[in-house]
Formats: sequence, C-alpha cells, structure tokens
Amino acid sequence: MPSEIFAELEQKLDSLIEEVETLRLEISELKAVRDGLQREQAETEARLQQLLGKFARLDESAGL
Repeated sequence: MPSEIFAELEQKLDSLIEEVETLRLEISELKAVRDGLQREQAETEARLQQLLGKFARLDESAGL
C-alpha cells in the first residue's frame, strides 16, 4: 500500500515538474516576444518624432 502511494506521488511530482518546465519555456518565449514588441514600439515612436519634426519645420518655413 505505501509503495502505491509513493508511486502515485512520484508520478504527480513528475507531471508537475514537466508542467513547470513547459511554463518556463513559454515565459521565455513570451519575454522574447515582449522585447521585440518593445523595440518595435521604440522604433515607431522615433519615426513618429522624426515626422513631427518635419511638420514643425514646414510650419516654421511657412511662417517666414
């Protein structure tokens, strides 16, 4: 009887360990995606700032 309980416990622990490892991989992948999105956002913001700067120069030259 106790050996059956230990076998069941061991099986559940193995299952939990596998699940934790899977979740860690998913977290790692999600962090990589997040980092890529943050870089993309920063690039987009920089491009928008450049465009706004061009509009500002047009406004300045139109006022002259």
